[in-house]
Amino acid sequence: MWRSIAILTAIVLGILFPAAGQFSFIIKYNLMVMLFLAFLSVRVSRRMLQWAHFQVLAINLTLPLALFLVAVPFHPDMARALFAISAAPTAAAAPAITGFLDREVAFVTTSVFLTSTFVALALPLILPMVAGREASVAVLDVAGPVLGLIFIPLSLSFALRRASPAAASWLLRLSGPAFLLFLANVFIASAGAMAFISERDSSGLLSATKIALATAALCFFQFRFGEWIGRERLPIETGMALGRKNTMFGIWLALTFIHPMAALGPIFYILFQNLYYSWQLYVVGRRDA
Repeated sequence: MWRSIAILTAIVLGILFPAAGQFSFIIKYNLMVMLFLAFLSVRVSRRMLQWAHFQVLAINLTLPLALFLVAVPFHPDMARALFAISAAPTAAAAPAITGFLDREVAFVTTSVFLTSTFVALALPLILPMVAGREASVAVLDVAGPVLGLIFIPLSLSFALRRASPAAASWLLRLSGPAFLLFLANVFIASAGAMAFISERDSSGLLSATKIALATAALCFFQFRFGEWIGRERLPIETGMALGRKNTMFGIWLALTFIHPMAALGPIFYILFQNLYYSWQLYVVGRRDA
């Protein structure tokens, strides 16, 4: 219960203090520490790859273009915004926050690797259709930053487990500090989102509102559909793999290759996916109790 309240508080504080968005460079380093701690419990094996991973990947690759084609005749800005966030791979933070729910971190970690790799391969082919021009994007431009962010803490966690199992076991108990780092990231990301939205002129307010509502619906659909896919074994993990999006990647994609208005999709998604996670913590906590 207290974690749900803490997330909501971090979101509200971020909205109230948008200037804190200037510290967005801290997010990467907080995330690497969170992942390092989360990966201490991951045991690599061939059984990590499951059928649900391929279902999540298939949706991750087909849904963005489908949404774009359906929405573009009615609202081009919304179509591009929905593409920017739905095309993003599973968030690098997803394994760590799955750990806060005491669920299977390895499943979500595998989804991060799988979706990041295949999104990097698919985007150079799909993006020119959405950008409306010849958008030149290299595979390594997409996969490099994401996979690098994962591999460094993963390698360090494996090295520590081999060198000192006792130290790794002790660090595994540090869920409190890891959650504080997550709250800091939510606060900074929410502040950055609010700063970006406040810079839009009033004429774009109605369009931004429509994009916000569409993004909220997309967020809810992806989490719930993911939970339905994994309903027999790992509903929370599968929902996290499909619903928890790499919003920083989505913002970069929108601003670099599509259109500034498209960045509103991943920016609003920051708020909605953290609201959903707050509710998820509350529900799962009550269920487990």
